[in-house]
Amino acid sequence: MTLLKNSNERLYYYKINVYQTLFGDYLVQKEYGLKQNLQPTNIIKEYVSSKREALYRVLDIVVDKKEMGYLKVS
Repeated sequence: MTLLKNSNERLYYYKINVYQTLFGDYLVQKEYGLKQNLQPTNIIKEYVSSKREALYRVLDIVVDKKEMGYLKVS
């Protein structure tokens, strides 16, 4: 899922991905930065034990980011 925010003539993005690992748990990966830059500002990885927990975590992140002015792109 990708979220975008336009602020001070700059375009910021926030990407959230969920992956299942080989061990049965799930990885929630958050990546953010300026759209104009080639490299992301930061990538944060968080492991959770179930798919349900991963989806709840993504929902919490999206709600927080929408309150900060990000809009959903995909």
